[in-house]
Amino acid sequence: MAKHDTPTTPVAGQAFEEFLGGKLADPAFKASFERKLAKVKSITEVLHVIESVRAQQSIPKAEVARRMDRKPEAVSRLLRGQGANPTLDTLVELADAIGLELDIRIKRQPAKPKPDYSPLKVNASV
Repeated sequence: MAKHDTPTTPVAGQAFEEFLGGKLADPAFKASFERKLAKVKSITEVLHVIESVRAQQSIPKAEVARRMDRKPEAVSRLLRGQGANPTLDTLVELADAIGLELDIRIKRQPAKPKPDYSPLKVNASV
């Protein structure tokens, strides 16, 4: 078994972990992978904050979907973070639908970013 495998890891999962483990041995691939993963985590954090506020305000997902003129299933998937890689427009619509605004600040990157650096930072004040 690969080092992350458990007795319940599906065979496909084992194969992927072995494939990924081999690819991560390449420093250039690993750096690119870590940067992309950091961006995904940041986007997930944005969605989590928006979902938390929606839940605190007791706004049904169906109502959010109506306000966005989207299908309820799509909004539900988005708020659960399932396969979510929303556009900026979608994030703005989602925030607006629950009474939030996104405040985007543009600045220069650090001269020597860490391996897990993401050009997206999330600072929620809600």
